[in-house]
Amino acid sequence: MEKVTQNIIANYAGKLWGFISIFIFVRFYIDLLGIESYAIINFYTVILGLLAFADAGLTATLTRQLARDIEISEKSNLVYTFEKIYFYICLIITVVVICASNYIANNFLQSKLYTPESVSYYLRLIGIGVALQLFSTLYEGGLNGLQHQVLTNKVKIVWSLFRSGLVLIPIYFYPKLDVYFIWQILCNIVLILFFRNALKTCLSGNSPIFSLNLLKSNSRYALGMMGIALISAINIQIDKLVTSKYLSMEQFGYYSIASTLSQVPTMIVIPVMAAVFPLFSLYVSQNNNELIGNNFHKYSFLITIISAPISLCLFLYSIPLVELWIGKPFIAESINNVLKILVLGSFFLCLQLTPFYLALANGYTKINLYTGVVGLIVVIPLIIYSVKSYGMIGATIPWLLVNVCTFLLVGFYIVNKFLNEHKIKWIVWDILVPILLTFIVGFSLYTIFSSFSNKYVFLVSSMLIGLISIFFNVLIYNKRNIGNPLIDFSKIINFRKS
Repeated sequence: MEKVTQNIIANYAGKLWGFISIFIFVRFYIDLLGIESYAIINFYTVILGLLAFADAGLTATLTRQLARDIEISEKSNLVYTFEKIYFYICLIITVVVICASNYIANNFLQSKLYTPESVSYYLRLIGIGVALQLFSTLYEGGLNGLQHQVLTNKVKIVWSLFRSGLVLIPIYFYPKLDVYFIWQILCNIVLILFFRNALKTCLSGNSPIFSLNLLKSNSRYALGMMGIALISAINIQIDKLVTSKYLSMEQFGYYSIASTLSQVPTMIVIPVMAAVFPLFSLYVSQNNNELIGNNFHKYSFLITIISAPISLCLFLYSIPLVELWIGKPFIAESINNVLKILVLGSFFLCLQLTPFYLALANGYTKINLYTGVVGLIVVIPLIIYSVKSYGMIGATIPWLLVNVCTFLLVGFYIVNKFLNEHKIKWIVWDILVPILLTFIVGFSLYTIFSSFSNKYVFLVSSMLIGLISIFFNVLIYNKRNIGNPLIDFSKIINFRKS
């Protein structure tokens, strides 16, 4: 089996567990601690997302460089150098969050259950946990660049089980938020130690040194990635920041549920790009344009045929899905339209991932920075006005608009720049055709199953929409790429016969 295929499967195993854990554990958090406590727990994700810009520059650079065809001694020096810089970054993050905790508690999270002093205390614990989790991503990025994504996913599945699952035991007996956050801190410390040891083992046999030359040679790319991550973090998290400020904590908790579920399409396709990015980087370093083009189309198509049926099913079955998940029909009704619009925005985010990673593999970050800055200038005042005027639903429109515009503008620009002769094939065969086929299959099955009265029949319908649409899309792809099929059905048939 190809290394990239193994990595995709491993990444999917990790993301599948993350997806399952959302459905299993969130409901217990709400039942044991309440919706306001879940809103504070979700604010951990908001802060983590906002501060990810401090991580993305170094981690993405490390992943890219360790995937390239360079000497192992240079890789060791790069890890050692970035490790030292990253320690101080995470220390600064901790101090900033702790110092800002009182301000955030008094100006954003409007709780009826907790005093501002209690919220501030929880935020300080969140700051420590976030910094530790970010530190672990540096080592994880290094292991991913070395194509050890099977290992990283095995570790993260176990870590996630302890962090998100076993925490239910202490909070069942002591249903307090500080117990939850202290548990997160302990789990993050263990993760750092394991990933660090694994990466050092992979680069053993060298005595690494701190290299200013390596830092300087990679600084432009790292700063570009940091800028992109900062803008992206604000774009992704601004709706939650604004809703946490202008809505009650209960409404913010509802919005957090919708936002979490809407991220499922992105969560499902990110494993593909995490495995493909090192591959893109290797081919770019070898100037192998043919393999770059072939793999760009292959994985653009794969992203579309995976994200389209998932997004469509979330859109069509938003109410029964939330009701099954949370167990509270009034929450499902109240976030129905919010979830639908957020899902559409997430779908367009998925479609722009392959061009985005193609640009990163080429060390190109300008267009993402420019469009991101323009987007922030427009989106921030728009979302504030929308939330103040229309409540939860107002937070969703800017999210949809920014992802549609980014897909159209940035996607076309990047493909035109690096794969000029491929842009028509990309938009028609990698995007439009699979979307059209998925919609035909999806709405046909939705119409057929709508006559059934069983409230769980949507699960069967969703599975069939996904399986049938993917099957026929793969057939079309294989027909057009006879020498390079996406899935070789003949081998599968022969294997079963043997």
